[in-house]
Amino acid sequence: MTYVDLVLQRLSTDGEREALVGGDTRLTRAQARDLLFRLADGLAHRGIGPGDGVAVYVGNTPEAVLLNLAVHLLGGRLVFVPPEPGPSELKALIERAEVAAVVVDPEFSTRIDGWHLQDLPRDPVERTPAPDYATVAYTGGTTGLPKLAVHRPDRTGTMDARAGLPAMNWLCNTLITHGSGASAAQIALLTGSKLVLGPSTFDADTFVRLAREEQINATIFVPPMMYEVLDHPDCPGPQFGAVIVGGSPLAPKRLRQAIEKWGPVVNQGYGMTEAYAISMMPAAEIDLDRPDTLRTVGKPNPALEVEIRDGDVWVRGPSVMEGYWGEPPLSETSDGWFNTGDMGYLDDQGYLYLNDRSKDVIVTGRTSDNVYSRLLDDFLVTLPGIRQAAAVGKPDDALGEVVHLFLVTDGQDVDVDRIRDSVVAELGELYQPRGVTIVPQLPLTKVGKVDKRQLRSLFR
Repeated sequence: MTYVDLVLQRLSTDGEREALVGGDTRLTRAQARDLLFRLADGLAHRGIGPGDGVAVYVGNTPEAVLLNLAVHLLGGRLVFVPPEPGPSELKALIERAEVAAVVVDPEFSTRIDGWHLQDLPRDPVERTPAPDYATVAYTGGTTGLPKLAVHRPDRTGTMDARAGLPAMNWLCNTLITHGSGASAAQIALLTGSKLVLGPSTFDADTFVRLAREEQINATIFVPPMMYEVLDHPDCPGPQFGAVIVGGSPLAPKRLRQAIEKWGPVVNQGYGMTEAYAISMMPAAEIDLDRPDTLRTVGKPNPALEVEIRDGDVWVRGPSVMEGYWGEPPLSETSDGWFNTGDMGYLDDQGYLYLNDRSKDVIVTGRTSDNVYSRLLDDFLVTLPGIRQAAAVGKPDDALGEVVHLFLVTDGQDVDVDRIRDSVVAELGELYQPRGVTIVPQLPLTKVGKVDKRQLRSLFR
């Protein structure tokens, strides 16, 4: 049995109860179940079957949530396509994923060709869910090529544990094609909760309104979103029963503020595209009189193995990806172990603490998205007058980090505005540099690589 079977069971009972809300659309359980089968029939009619890849380039709508389910219902390979990449990276992602089809909704249809989501539904043909499926998520890569993490169904009991949670009114703040958004949608559907979808671009005003109007009592944030809500003049009071925050480093001061505002309901999670649910620091274990409990990301998931090797966090278990699409599986290359790229340690009580990322990924933006600095470095040196380039993350109170460039020029003056415009045009808004420093040379490690850790240290 997969999660799709359990979701169908939920949607088959109490049919008039609301299941999905987004924009002007409100679907009951019965309506959601009907549309799920109609979307699956539309895919099947177009030739999609077990193992076929379907790239979904969609926003936060009830139809998009059910589309994702429909792909898994048919046993397909669901490929999440995020909106952040620029044109060249987006094209490379689609080509690398080797998909049979691309489905787009109207919000994103101007950037990529594909089947339009609104044209997809056909007949409400009831189907037994396929026993296997795959989810493929974009992670980018230090080689400059997009990487695609492949996950198979988790059959270890995590699904059953989620299904056993109480029904609540969930508000999804991040895109459902991102880890936290997909997780929020799955939890809500498995528990028979009402899932309210925030806009594809987060807006604190909208969050405050929806929290009030839809009586929201459960939500998932990435830190910058939570900060904006906490700073909002109409920030909700203690109406939540569960708040989960993760996706990028969380400032202890802000976690304390959230707990003081909403009560002991704020849980700090740690995971990534390649390895879901590595750890969780439950709200009940956070003690405001013990600052260390505000820093830890909690004890590792009991279903996973976690080891610290030379300071790096390694994980193995059912929520760790099978491997990257087009590359050998982890079971062949590392006996199933995955190096998270984060540096940390476990204390005597088994709590995990993260010190720094060993990779050079910059986590930025209001949705804590990844900027892959190597991709940016390689593009910058194609611009006139730039000999060498190194992009690093500069700490920022609002966004976690912002992109800062260190450039070595050929001696002529460079137009910073032109550089910024060129980056946005090629790679997208997320890669926009917020600062530029011209240097005579870049620091190097002993093996001749650019020492980005030294560059980051200049901001401390």
